Amino acid sequence: MKLSLKLYIYLAIGVALFILSAMFFIWSVGYMEHAMIATSLLSALIGFSLLSGALYMFRLSAYIYGIERGEREEH
Repeated sequence: MKLSLKLYIYLAIGVALFILSAMFFIWSVGYMEHAMIATSLLSALIGFSLLSGALYMFRLSAYIYGIERGEREEH
């Protein structure tokens, strides 16, 4: 029943990146309210980049989970 430490590390990094991306999206809206257009667009770009990284980490953790699940069923 013990899953690999890699799985938990990738999940933790994915969650952290997802939270950071949400923060940048919220900051982007705040900057837009104050008519700081360039800063808002830069924050949105950073938010999308972090969201992409988070989704990649979630995909890696799903691959690792699938591989470990398959190895356990073979034995």
